[in-house]
Amino acid sequence: MTDTGNHRTTNTVHGDPETLVQTGAVHGDVHITSRHARAASVPRQLPLPTKGFVDRGAQLRQLDTLTTQGTSPGVPVAILAGPPGVGKTALAVHWAHRARDRFPDGDLYISMHSHAPGPRAQASQALDTVLRTLGVASDRIPLDLEGRSALYRSEVHGKCLLVVIDDALDPAQIRPLLPASSGSMVVVTSRSTLPGLVAREGAERVLLGVLPLTDSMDLLRGTVGARVDSEPRAAHSLAEHCAHLPLALRVAAERLIDRPDTALIDLVEELAAEESRLDALAEEDELSDLRAVMTASYQGLDPGSARFFRSLGLHPGPEFSVAAAAALTGVSGTGARRLLERLRRANLVERPRVDRYRLHDLVRLYVVERVRAEDGHDAVSESIGRLARWYTHAAARAQLAEHPHFPVVPGGEAPQELPDFTSLEEALAWFETERTNLLAVTEAAFEHGHHETAWRLPASVYPLFEVHRHWHSWRDLHTVGLRAAENAGDAFGLARNHLGMGDAQWLLGDLGAATDHYESALETGREAGDPWVEGFALRQLGVVAWQRGERGPDAVGHVERSRTVFREAGERRGEAMSLLSLADFGADLGRWEEALGHCRTAVDAFEEIGAEWSTAWARCSLGRILTGTDRAWEAVPEYRAAIAVFDRHEDADSRSVALLGLGEAHAMLGETARARQAWGSALDYLRDHDDPRVPEVEERLRALDI
Repeated sequence: MTDTGNHRTTNTVHGDPETLVQTGAVHGDVHITSRHARAASVPRQLPLPTKGFVDRGAQLRQLDTLTTQGTSPGVPVAILAGPPGVGKTALAVHWAHRARDRFPDGDLYISMHSHAPGPRAQASQALDTVLRTLGVASDRIPLDLEGRSALYRSEVHGKCLLVVIDDALDPAQIRPLLPASSGSMVVVTSRSTLPGLVAREGAERVLLGVLPLTDSMDLLRGTVGARVDSEPRAAHSLAEHCAHLPLALRVAAERLIDRPDTALIDLVEELAAEESRLDALAEEDELSDLRAVMTASYQGLDPGSARFFRSLGLHPGPEFSVAAAAALTGVSGTGARRLLERLRRANLVERPRVDRYRLHDLVRLYVVERVRAEDGHDAVSESIGRLARWYTHAAARAQLAEHPHFPVVPGGEAPQELPDFTSLEEALAWFETERTNLLAVTEAAFEHGHHETAWRLPASVYPLFEVHRHWHSWRDLHTVGLRAAENAGDAFGLARNHLGMGDAQWLLGDLGAATDHYESALETGREAGDPWVEGFALRQLGVVAWQRGERGPDAVGHVERSRTVFREAGERRGEAMSLLSLADFGADLGRWEEALGHCRTAVDAFEEIGAEWSTAWARCSLGRILTGTDRAWEAVPEYRAAIAVFDRHEDADSRSVALLGLGEAHAMLGETARARQAWGSALDYLRDHDDPRVPEVEERLRALDI
């Protein structure tokens, strides 16, 4: 600003701006464009604090002291360690809410699910979620752990954040999630004392034991009320039976609330009787008293609620929706929601967010025991089968919303109350939420002998894994699918899963493994009489051979034969895909007119059948051919139309290919600034994913400045 009195100019900057403009005078407008896709709001991810939290004064003071280290080099890390059920998460969340105003840039809550059933959260998976929360566009998120961790540290540099990492198993899960600049703080909960994190990162351990008797009484009193003071000896005995574990005490208190006319001594006697049936575990299992408490609560449920509750323990994923719970338990969606809410109020089920439920890991251990003891193997298998079929049909619907021409094979009659996806965005969001469950359910279906379902789920949804670059999970999914199809003796199932596995290995760069699976898909596809598999296996064999530099007649012959198979089967999209490959081959050899004819025919076919994503890919090939024949002005709108489709499908890989072609067209037209913008956007993505094309694109950008 300028001081008009003495004509001195001073400059003041507040915050951490990405762009500055300094000038003496401005006439007209100043336009500043950020390179980031969107600005992230301040994250506030802490779950609700536990009602009736008691004491833990020493630990709270220890955490408060750690926040004063924020001005010192490094990031303070606190480890809340103790046995299961002792209240580690409750303490972390309670303190974090109390300390929120000390962290103006927000708070992140990351659950690693180390002691929950189903796949354990890995640091790479957690970082993917966190980076998206921080506003990082999906096409900028690297595939590898090291790249994601580095990007995360860059994104949070200079910020004052509170990071809560819940239920961690070992330091390897935690280290990639640690900020590197002072001002932030990390709170970790774990059953382990994590000595490696203490030794290397200087973390401070905050140990939690069971509650003292006075705090146990306060917890009961805050929930049950005056009944505790009217029966002090019974209350003391109740706390003893609960081992002074906060979780067990809360379950017992809820039991008393449901029975307002029951004396505390009656519940104490029930618990004593339950405990006697678990003598074998009493001396060696830390959960023995908790089992007794939960048995008392469980026996207070009506038969329908009890059956529903114990069936929930069979869900193999970390959390589930109301609809999935309904499928698993065989009740209606309305009934499932009512029962889930009843169990939530009884502290037997948690609701981490809207329409998502989970069981505390200790509760799940208990109900799994109960379902095995009371329902038997056949009932357990039947429940898993219902759940797997529901997920297979629901995922097939999501797949058709993303790619309506992909031949899903869910099999059998569709279950009731499947999700309706009114938009592509809804389907993609559902898939991201349920992705971990899809793999866990496939594995569970296989383990319980539902082989037909276990191969159908992978065969019906794998393009969703392709679009979002979940290629390793995609490969794992087909590993189960192939075993299931082999056990079922189903040639069609083998063919579909070999084809999908071939695509996964191809994208992961293992061309040898891809070729093996494509050859197996071709053989089993012919055995099953499936021209769709046969055609795409032939096409991909030709594409992989061409990619390896085999430019002879064999590669072209594979694709020509695939075109014939598709044409005879009336598979128009497949035939157009074969034409598109022939167009690419022709462009590689400089046979431009031949390539242009194939490509325009493919575009027309895709448009006629409404294959939006395939049309976009064909437009990229068309743009390349038009640029190669000195018609770059015609190529530009083709690339832009393709980019719009890839953005809608959140297909960052394909978008980068289109951007490279768009930059080439602009460069040929002498539009240097536009070429630099397109190549620069593509380069950001390629660098984040360690793509081998990075040096080539960097060289193109340098050449623009010559």
